Amino acid sequence: MADCNVELKRVAAAIDFSDYSEITFAYALEEARCHGAELVVVNVINARGLDVLDRLTAEGYDLGGKQGYLERVEAERREVFEKDYLSAAKGIKTRVVILNGHPHEELLKFLRDEEISMVVMGTKGRSNLAGALFGSTAEKVFRRAPCPVLSVRGPEHCRLP
Repeated sequence: MADCNVELKRVAAAIDFSDYSEITFAYALEEARCHGAELVVVNVINARGLDVLDRLTAEGYDLGGKQGYLERVEAERREVFEKDYLSAAKGIKTRVVILNGHPHEELLKFLRDEEISMVVMGTKGRSNLAGALFGSTAEKVFRRAPCPVLSVRGPEHCRLP
């Protein structure tokens, strides 16, 4: 046990704007604060939505194209993160990373590439039906993550003041 040093350098908060997002961020923030770690808020624009966008564009709807859509969504999400989340992280090194693709694949790649020490994520995301049918993003990340995963239950289980 003497050789076991746990040092958290980067804590990721996987935020999907579900009901679990606020409590997920609160736990990640506290972990980062307690360990003097960088807090990285990560969000994935789901590829399933982009596939629908391609079909609508093919049918003649002008939605500004995939790149325009991604730029708009990323700007909107960054604004929400800055205003509603990072404002609570005073004194902590923070950054926001927004990816696009299949959430579990993008998150796992991100965790490896960024050498994340711990990821905090909700046990359920925005789509409970898809999770029931195909396995949730959280479940896939729990099984394959290269770092510890702190699983956060929903707000109905929260006892924070």
